[in-house]
Amino acid sequence: MQKNSLSEAASRIACAQAVVAFTGAGISEESGIPTFRGKGGLWDSYPPERFAHIPGLIAEFLLSPARVGNFLREVLESCLEAKPNPAHLGLAQWEAQGRLRAVITQNIDTLHERAGSKRVIKLHGSIDRLRCTDCGFGQDFDEVELRRWAAALSLGGMGRRQLWHTLRQIFSACPYCGGRRRPDVVLFGDLLPQDAWGEAEKEVSLCPLLLVIGTSGLVYPAAEIPLLAKRSGATLIEINPEPTSLTPLADLFLEGKAGQVMEELAGKCS
Repeated sequence: MQKNSLSEAASRIACAQAVVAFTGAGISEESGIPTFRGKGGLWDSYPPERFAHIPGLIAEFLLSPARVGNFLREVLESCLEAKPNPAHLGLAQWEAQGRLRAVITQNIDTLHERAGSKRVIKLHGSIDRLRCTDCGFGQDFDEVELRRWAAALSLGGMGRRQLWHTLRQIFSACPYCGGRRRPDVVLFGDLLPQDAWGEAEKEVSLCPLLLVIGTSGLVYPAAEIPLLAKRSGATLIEINPEPTSLTPLADLFLEGKAGQVMEELAGKCS
């Protein structure tokens, strides 16, 4: 990363009246949450054709219930044990200062919220929330409850019947309509939550500067966010360890880890 690029990025951010951040798995990887697609990511151990959508999970449950339990536990535990890193903290600080208008994220963890960000638009849902598949009622859960779920899933050698009983306890019936509930996260084949997508579209259509952090730009329709921002005339600044499919669109590319680059940017913008 060249110093002049960092200085120019800091200058543009300081001049922008309303910055919006768009974050992906890379920002949370630095906190210890494995990516799904990257080398050594979850899809290496749990193939997406079996674990990334409901029909696949059901089929896997019938064949190997313990693997389904392990998959759910690993996702929960990685999100629970991770701590916000300087990139999350820097964005929260900018929001508190009135410099950052919103964070649009593809991540299902709660690191932005735990860092202090208040306006977080979650395109792919959130690990700490259940949604009724019948009436749509959503319910948030705190860390204590999530840890109870992870502990319930950590029993070794869990058989199909035992895992089914455990999952029924975790994903209990909807308190409003009695319907089935599932984690409020977007799997393959699911539509993005329309309220979140509408908010994101509005933000990027109005923002003068979009800060893209830790996303490859390969997952659609979320990857359209930078495109929408550019079409609306926004400046695009990308922070990533290496060039991505979005780099040709960027006005400035800052090569490096999100935490380190954000710390340097925050120092220059203060």
